[in-house]
Amino acid sequence: MPLNVTLEISDRELEHFRSVLAGARERTAGKTPHEVAVAARSTVDKLHAGTPSPFVATRLNKVHALIDMLEDPEWRLPEPERRRVLDGLAYVAEAHDMVPDDVPVLGLVDDAIMLELVLDELQHELDGYRDFHEFRQHELARPGASAHSAASREDWLDSKRRALHDRIRDRRQRELEQRGGDFPLITHF
Repeated sequence: MPLNVTLEISDRELEHFRSVLAGARERTAGKTPHEVAVAARSTVDKLHAGTPSPFVATRLNKVHALIDMLEDPEWRLPEPERRRVLDGLAYVAEAHDMVPDDVPVLGLVDDAIMLELVLDELQHELDGYRDFHEFRQHELARPGASAHSAASREDWLDSKRRALHDRIRDRRQRELEQRGGDFPLITHF
């Protein structure tokens, strides 16, 4: 029978995770977005190969989605959001574990906590990209979709993309207001 564990992470402990993320961001500062994405994908693939727990596997799939959104030429994530995603991926690309991954059971706990924190901060970007991807798939599956010109395809994608990018920013702003100015893990706005 699986064991469920609930963790409460204090503000002091969150500050530690912020510093770990800041260090990863500094180490990736000279790298291109593509290099960060490739390094993050390599780390995720390596972690997936080790048959992680369902908790970690679910989060690794979301990290794949973050990488995909950076590399999707039709998504065109605006720079502030793109920077936030790259900052989140910096930890994955340059992870310097507090607990080595090869320590049985506990090796991925620090990664799981950091992934949970980063993915929570990027949930609006993930939701927006998922909705864009589903919209694109739905539109392409419509009868006669292949008859659309490249210009009309770009028009409907651009309209949906702009609406979703605006939604990401609106939701993040509302969330920050609800938190009462609580300092986020990823600080680029």
